[in-house]
Amino acid sequence: MCTSKRQPDSFGAGFTLVELLVALALSVSLAMAVAPLWISLMSTGTRETDRTVWLLQQRVAAARFERDLRLAGAEGSLFPVAGALLEASGSQVVLLERAADGSAPVIVEWEITRGSLMRRWGTCPTRRPVAFQHSLYEDNKTMLEQVGTRSSFTYVVEGVERPAPISETDLASVETVILRLYAGGAVGPVTDGATAIELTTYARVSR
Repeated sequence: MCTSKRQPDSFGAGFTLVELLVALALSVSLAMAVAPLWISLMSTGTRETDRTVWLLQQRVAAARFERDLRLAGAEGSLFPVAGALLEASGSQVVLLERAADGSAPVIVEWEITRGSLMRRWGTCPTRRPVAFQHSLYEDNKTMLEQVGTRSSFTYVVEGVERPAPISETDLASVETVILRLYAGGAVGPVTDGATAIELTTYARVSR
């Protein structure tokens, strides 16, 4: 009696080479399809974090700006002035700020320059400067970065908002300094539908 033995199926217990290649191709295709979405989600998360940090830093800068204008005063100035404001342009505000001990005031400058909001201060000069150069100041501090190009200062004079610059004869009549900040750089407007950040601070000038 002749019997035959069944040959063992060497591929029956696992995947064939073709099946492995197909599975690998599908995995690669799936990874390529998902990767852009994953990168987009990561980018969006990072962007939102950057915007949140920018907003917090803006609030700190705005509070300091309001404080400086609230403490504005020319009492004890070493040169004759009509009021605390010395310069009022679209990108720069210069003022005298009262000293806590009643001595000569300090000179303070806020400036929007090169994508940053800067605050500088120094001792009161003995005569009114012809131009407010950075060499006047002893301390320079960046209050906010990634500031958009549309950011600017405007001024309320006798109840009416006026564009800069304010003439020297009208400086003493400025009631409020308005700081409008637009986010720029990595936190600025983009094409993905994100809302542009625009924040306005109204700082009343002390009388």
